[in-house]
Amino acid sequence: MVYIAFVQMLLNQGLTAALIQKKNLDAEHLDTVFWTNVTISIGLATVSALFSGYWARANHLPELGDVISALCVCVPIEGLAIVQFARLQRNMDFRTLSVRTNVSVTVGGVVGVALAYSHYGVWALVAQQITRDLCALVLLWTNSEWRPRARFSWTHLRDLVGFSTSNFVSQLAIFFDSQSSAILMGTMFGPTPVGLYRIAEKLVNSVTSVTTTSIQSVSLPEFSRLQDKPEELRRSILTCIRLAATVTLPAMAGLFMVSSTFMTLMGPKWALASGLVKILSVLGTLTLFTMFTGPLLQALARPHHLAALEWTRTLIGTALLVAAGVWVRNATVQSQVTAIALARFLIGVVFVTPVFVYLLIRLSQISFHDLARSIVPSLLSGACVCTSILALYPVLTLTPKPLARLLVQILTGGVFGIATLLVLDKQLRDPVLAFVQRQVPVRATH
Repeated sequence: MVYIAFVQMLLNQGLTAALIQKKNLDAEHLDTVFWTNVTISIGLATVSALFSGYWARANHLPELGDVISALCVCVPIEGLAIVQFARLQRNMDFRTLSVRTNVSVTVGGVVGVALAYSHYGVWALVAQQITRDLCALVLLWTNSEWRPRARFSWTHLRDLVGFSTSNFVSQLAIFFDSQSSAILMGTMFGPTPVGLYRIAEKLVNSVTSVTTTSIQSVSLPEFSRLQDKPEELRRSILTCIRLAATVTLPAMAGLFMVSSTFMTLMGPKWALASGLVKILSVLGTLTLFTMFTGPLLQALARPHHLAALEWTRTLIGTALLVAAGVWVRNATVQSQVTAIALARFLIGVVFVTPVFVYLLIRLSQISFHDLARSIVPSLLSGACVCTSILALYPVLTLTPKPLARLLVQILTGGVFGIATLLVLDKQLRDPVLAFVQRQVPVRATH
């Protein structure tokens, strides 16, 4: 899957962001990008299938060759979807994209689980992936009015290449940065630390995905639409930060507090990952203050600045990870995974957060006071989540079952966190109260 993800990233080449950011976009841009992606996707799939045997031998897994050859089908599917996906994002039609994602994931999941129970092994995962991508493609084309025409323009392609190349370079850095921890740990320590780190990272990323991915997805087309309206852009950025903080800070605070209980519930072999979840959840909180710098740089047609930033972060972070790995190479598993997590945390605190926040403030002309004021209710909500769960500890020691303890912690933290937000955040409280008032008469009539 890492291999296929890398190939699909090569296919995108930053053209999705280029189509979204381009202020004056005409039909020939769309047709040209579509046929470019179709051609490249077929070439990448063919090359991948031809070299799958070499990749399998390099990983000492002969069966991997057939798996990659089958998964290569996903690459042309992705090539057929890129322009349609970019158009819907550009037009802010996230309802269609949401339906497409949920339906395709559900259908793919049903197929994968059915085949897994039928003892198809790894091929259940292959079928799940192919089914999901194919279903997503069908839904995308069904719900989109645009259809490509048989025309291609080198002029229109060159018009997008400068932006897309710089954007692709930055995406390449992000890809290597996201995979470097596991690769280095697998090389230096073996599979056990990789498994522990991956489960902790996946848990934190799942929370981040649920709380902020939708807002970040909206940010690029929204910022691009306002690229020539600085005052509206400033207000939009503050709104995005406030919305992201509203859900992210309390959620990360809750994850920090329940990490030990959650890992105990998963089983004793995962208990070592609880400390990692705590470290990575704090790092996930800091991510809130950096996630809109990239979309802003893209919207302002500065993808080369973003590429330089991302590669600087990747190179410094990789060097720090290697140093941490060498330092704890002969230490215990817990020391190894903790050192890698702390190295990640250090690069986030020392370099990523200060630099990205500085650029965000400077480019958008947001004052530090406005930025701080937009997240105060969320910070206090997160503090109440931590305090309420911490106050439960004497009672929770009387509950021997981890699942019961986890449910009580989540319920208590959720109630206190939401109540704090509703009391302190008028911009959240007013629409919530309006929604409740609209529902009361309806229920009364029933």
